[in-house]
Amino acid sequence: MKKSLADKIEQYLKVLIDRSDDKRIEIQRSELAETFSCVPSQVTYVIATRFTERDGYYTESRRGGKGYVRITRFSMPQEGANLSDLFSYCDYLTEMELLTERESKLLTHLLVNAFNQFPAETREEIFEGIKKALSEYVKTES
Repeated sequence: MKKSLADKIEQYLKVLIDRSDDKRIEIQRSELAETFSCVPSQVTYVIATRFTERDGYYTESRRGGKGYVRITRFSMPQEGANLSDLFSYCDYLTEMELLTERESKLLTHLLVNAFNQFPAETREEIFEGIKKALSEYVKTES
């Protein structure tokens, strides 16, 4: 079966991430598009659809001449803790305009980067505590 261009770009990026020491890469859309002889929007599509928080990736981007896309793979918590549920909850709060986009991005960044070194049981407690605190915050703000 022949792989699509999107599959090839995804595979290439995942290999780069696997080879990096900190499971993080920083690329430029235009350079990657040139490598694969495609338009930068194709690269953007692949990143947006195949490197999501639910899949265990956190992406940051900056457009412009010195722009970049940074993709970080993080460990999904094991046992009862469900980080993707917390991300979904943040997305929901942002859609309901109870959190700003900036607040949601800050929270996501903290969740991805601040708790990786804790054991799964501790992360579960932290995530549950954050979700509860967010719920209480939303109740007091509405």
